[in-house]
Amino acid sequence: MSKKDLKEQNETVEAKATETPADTGKEKQEEEVIPTEVGEFTDEQIQYMRITMRKEFNEKFSKWAEIDPEDATDDDIAEAKKTFEDEVEKTKNREYIIAVHEDGLALKTAQFLKEWNKHFNHWERAGWRGVIMFDRVIDKHISELEKDSEKDLSIDYQTLIFLYNSMMNPSGTGLESALRIAKYENYDIEKDSLSEEDAPVTYSGILEKVKMFVDTLAGVDKKLNILKQRVDLAYAGLKMNLKISALEEFIEFNDAITANNLPEDDEKLKDVVREAANEVATDAQKK
Repeated sequence: MSKKDLKEQNETVEAKATETPADTGKEKQEEEVIPTEVGEFTDEQIQYMRITMRKEFNEKFSKWAEIDPEDATDDDIAEAKKTFEDEVEKTKNREYIIAVHEDGLALKTAQFLKEWNKHFNHWERAGWRGVIMFDRVIDKHISELEKDSEKDLSIDYQTLIFLYNSMMNPSGTGLESALRIAKYENYDIEKDSLSEEDAPVTYSGILEKVKMFVDTLAGVDKKLNILKQRVDLAYAGLKMNLKISALEEFIEFNDAITANNLPEDDEKLKDVVREAANEVATDAQKK
């Protein structure tokens, strides 16, 4: 080692020896401001992200909800989760009345659906299991309705969706099936028009009621989407205070969020969080 190199080494050692603990700590703190890897955020970056999202959300959606000025707590997360889970359970356990018991309509409707399933219900791939299962379900309903004339015909969510999917696109082969569906629709072949005599049960009458329930469920799904996003935001430290309660308001809110491209699931939300935090990191590196 030359005398010059030795001198430079000694000067470096002496400089290190003169550093105070305060100087070292300051340097360390300055280094920690900038994350070493994508996804490692400082408290400063997280707060910046929350402030940015809070401001943007409240500017766009204050008609339906607002992000609280205070960060979400563990209790806020628990409350948001419970509200969402309770709504899911409520939807799952709901019964849908397809026909009331007056004039024996419930029993006639159940018997009609058994005939429909037997002659017209189509299936593909493993769908044959659903046809067999529905036959068992409707047999149980018929048995109960025969024993209790005051009972309405009500079905659960899974049966409702099964009926909707199977009845939305009826199909058949040949004249015999066409004549049968004409009968199901109370259609007068000779007059080429609907029969003048009212039929208590028709295919389109049942489908109309089933479709009404399914359309309502589409709105319920939008409400659930809002409640799920409320949970995701709480985990991100943002407390959403809802101003609405009616289903129509939740539908309007969800449509507004979709139109404004707000993240619809927690993974997309995490991407937004990462992007906001990395913007701060980039700014810090430039400085």
